[in-house]
Amino acid sequence: MATTDHGAPPRRSALTRLRRHHAAFPLASAAVLFAALAVVRVAGAFSFTLMALSVALSAAVLLALPRERWAAAGLRRFAALPAVLCTVLVALVYAETLFATRAAFGDGEDNWTVWVPRLFEGLVPGTPWLGTAAMLLCMGVLVPLVEEVCYRGVLYRAVEEQRGTWAAIVSTSLAWSVVHLGDYGLNPLNLKVICGVLPSVFLMGLALGICRAVTGSALASACAQGACNLLLLWALAGPL
Repeated sequence: MATTDHGAPPRRSALTRLRRHHAAFPLASAAVLFAALAVVRVAGAFSFTLMALSVALSAAVLLALPRERWAAAGLRRFAALPAVLCTVLVALVYAETLFATRAAFGDGEDNWTVWVPRLFEGLVPGTPWLGTAAMLLCMGVLVPLVEEVCYRGVLYRAVEEQRGTWAAIVSTSLAWSVVHLGDYGLNPLNLKVICGVLPSVFLMGLALGICRAVTGSALASACAQGACNLLLLWALAGPL
């Protein structure tokens, strides 16, 4: 055994301990990681700083895996045709939830989808076109990549290893829907928005989870989410 200059075993770094724990107890580790993410993400409803921090923490979940395990967690190339077909499925689910929420809650403040563009209001003060560009970049690239690597990547793989594919799809969809309370329904508190966003995002998550299972790639899920987020913004910008 290697020792330090004083004859004592070297201390393991925090990152090494995290990776060892995640490898030995993937479900328990995933639960703890998600709990930490959920607390910060939901608290982000009341603080832009915490909302931004939640994005960074979601990306940091990847550090729980050594580089050689990234591919197994879905950071891998994907075939084009299955990815395109899965994106169509995700788009259909997005469309169904959009129409269903409009039928149930109308076009006013009780419909969670009307709050989507408002998340980015004032992001770049005094420069509307830059604000729009930032919204498109976040919704089309940054948020999908970070979320899918986290939820349909690291967390999905941890559940899949222990409980199988369908458990991974359902559990990560539930987790993903819960953290969206940090975006919609809590500030201001609106129970109708909450009742709309939870099932909507859960169904979207199921479609993205199926995309992950079919393609084997969280990056394919990220592309599907990004494309469908942009379609959602386009639908919200004009009459349906």
